[in-house]
Amino acid sequence: MYDVKTTALSCILPCLILSGGIFLLFQNRNIEKYMPFSARLAIKSSIVNTVNDEQFVNIYTSDESAVQLLDNGRTIMNVKFIRACALGIHSYSSGIYRIRIKVDRGCPCLGIRSRNIPPTPNAAAAGRYDTSPSTYGWGCDYQRMLNGQYDRYRADSLERDGHVYVITLNCDEHKLSIVNENTKEQDQMEVDARYAPFPWCLFVDLPRVNTRVSLV
Repeated sequence: MYDVKTTALSCILPCLILSGGIFLLFQNRNIEKYMPFSARLAIKSSIVNTVNDEQFVNIYTSDESAVQLLDNGRTIMNVKFIRACALGIHSYSSGIYRIRIKVDRGCPCLGIRSRNIPPTPNAAAAGRYDTSPSTYGWGCDYQRMLNGQYDRYRADSLERDGHVYVITLNCDEHKLSIVNENTKEQDQMEVDARYAPFPWCLFVDLPRVNTRVSLV
């Protein structure tokens, strides 16, 4: 039997008229086309990308001979008691990325900073670079560095020769985390995009002691 109500409903279902006058078609091939732009931006990726081709570039130091790059830029070490730092070759603005770093020896600061804000030596802190604005990461004693400022101090030392650390950059949620693969210690912090605007880049600070760091 011909059902007028059913037929009328089937004609209405293909579209829904919202109060703002936006039409969303209930057909898979058209949902993305008619989805409001703000809704597309709200979708966050859950895929964690392992970065296998990161390299150290953009070395900052008062003496270029104080730092050596080895293994095609995958290892950095200081050979003089002079402060230095290096930035990674990649820039990160969206998504989630894992970077594995091995501290062969020494006591580096591991983290990220804004690509567009060059690190500067802090004359009041023996020329160290990790205290310059936009730096976020972890120092020698697991002290957090938030925009180049100490946030806390712990007795657990990051100076563990041969240990591997995994740094995860979650650009979508503005978070940075670290895990020690050897001890399973971990920590996480929020990155304020006002002080560290995208794109981010890997940041490693070398102290005035014999330090060697490798990307693995």
